[in-house]
Amino acid sequence: MLVQNSIPLAPLTTFRLGGEAKFFISIKTTEDLSKALTFCKTENISFVILGGGSNTIFRDSGFPGAVLQMQIPGIRCLDSNDNHTIFQVGAGVPWDHFVEYAVKQGLAGIECLSGIPGSVGASPIQNIGAYGQEVKDSILKVECMNPSGEIITISNEDCKFRYRNSEFKSGIYQDWIVVSVTFQLSKIASPCLRYPEVQKAWEKYHSENLSAEISDSELRSFQMEAIRNLVIQLRKKKSMVLDENDPNTRSAGSFFTNPILSDGETEQFLVTAKNLGFENPPVYPESPGFKKLSAAWLIENSGIQKGTKYPGGVGISENHCLGLINIAGTTSALLEMAELVRKSVFEKFSVQLEMEPVVRP
Repeated sequence: MLVQNSIPLAPLTTFRLGGEAKFFISIKTTEDLSKALTFCKTENISFVILGGGSNTIFRDSGFPGAVLQMQIPGIRCLDSNDNHTIFQVGAGVPWDHFVEYAVKQGLAGIECLSGIPGSVGASPIQNIGAYGQEVKDSILKVECMNPSGEIITISNEDCKFRYRNSEFKSGIYQDWIVVSVTFQLSKIASPCLRYPEVQKAWEKYHSENLSAEISDSELRSFQMEAIRNLVIQLRKKKSMVLDENDPNTRSAGSFFTNPILSDGETEQFLVTAKNLGFENPPVYPESPGFKKLSAAWLIENSGIQKGTKYPGGVGISENHCLGLINIAGTTSALLEMAELVRKSVFEKFSVQLEMEPVVRP
């Protein structure tokens, strides 16, 4: 285990922001992780876990303890039959590498999560989701190291997944560290076309490219890879796929989660919106007694437009108003802008936006 000193954190995050880590340790095995935790305990210093850096904001002053970057590799097939395949995947595997690997085998369950940055280990923490899919529906179990250094397996049920949340993010497992995730992916389920934007893109692509003579097995392979590519193209149009040539991708993707309101709160919101001249704002079913609003709609209709620039070298993406971006700024400027956006939405609609990325102390 190599302990490095004074490592710049900005290059390790998609925002390209943050100072230096006092200590930095690359974690490639569970043994590395155990030794790193012992080091932190012996030195009496705090630590944070870093994956792909797509959901992390470090302050300009950096981090005074140890940053442990998860790089545990491996995609291992545990079981495969006519219906499904089960994989155990190391926490350090880039998320989209695993999605591409699964899609190429014609496996359904995570195809609409293509193009999402970050690592496999982070996927259960916030229950990543996009275009009608959530990772919770494909996870069987999560292997973690608890604070004492013991490796424990947590079932899907015990993770208590909910919208962009889990027991790892805001529950009893917050101090536990994900080392691998086990997924069950389907060989027979149809690819996910729940999201209208994806369904429309697929229908157009299907009509223009599909031969009537294609076999069932060829159709599945064709459809899976086509949907993955269509999702990536949709994300690219919104600057939601990392691209060094696109400054709008220096972000955390969607900076705010879509607000979840009770039915009573939703009614109050609809009255407020109607009084402001908005007859049919987007409202989606979430769970019994709750509805989901569109954070993007709230931001744009609060008066904040795509491409808006703020003092301090930060701004709103030109392609998606949920993308708060670093142009040439600082973490302080980014967080000040985020608070201005939240204030603008609350003053107009009385709805609180919640940040999706985590700010490290």
